[in-house]
Amino acid sequence: MTGVITAQIAHQIASEYLAKSERYINEFGSALPEFKSRPYIHLAISEIVEHDFGWVFFYAAKEYLETQDMRYAIAGNAPLIVDRHDGQLYVTGTAESVEYYLDQYRQGIKTRA
Repeated sequence: MTGVITAQIAHQIASEYLAKSERYINEFGSALPEFKSRPYIHLAISEIVEHDFGWVFFYAAKEYLETQDMRYAIAGNAPLIVDRHDGQLYVTGTAESVEYYLDQYRQGIKTRA
């Protein structure tokens, strides 16, 4: 996709990625024997922040967002970037602050999802 995209299209791109990720997470299950029957995880966008380059999408398990119960918290849910110019989805990370990854992105250091 090329050309400037809208916030609505960016939301759709992020939502489609999360739907695929959700299916993968739930197909994989848990590596811990005591969690073989864990409930289905639903991923949901929790916040969207607009920047000059596009949008940053934060997400978590829907159940966590609704209850704030740590049993539903997920790890590794690095914010996603949808670039307004190329329409591509990029992943950030969780080892550093969000600002670190946004600075890297602005410097051209990008990791496609």
